[in-house]
Amino acid sequence: MHYRWKKGQARTCNVIVEFLEKEHVASFTEIKEYVNSRLKHGVTSPRLGNILQKYPEFVKVGMVERRGYYRQADGNSYQVSEWTLSV
Repeated sequence: MHYRWKKGQARTCNVIVEFLEKEHVASFTEIKEYVNSRLKHGVTSPRLGNILQKYPEFVKVGMVERRGYYRQADGNSYQVSEWTLSV
């Protein structure tokens, strides 16, 4: 367990670190899906965003554009942040 994690966030943070050590760079949605598959109660988007922004161990690399609906011709898309571990 890392010494900086708050008591209620330690397990979630450890799962995020485990995933980013494996993947090196991952989008917000990939991190959320992994954490929700590993933890019984999962994590909400606002809580995950607060964890990723609060601790300096997590670094925002940039934004990646995702398509909303593949079958629609109007090209709906949205941006998702990408994260990695700090060196």
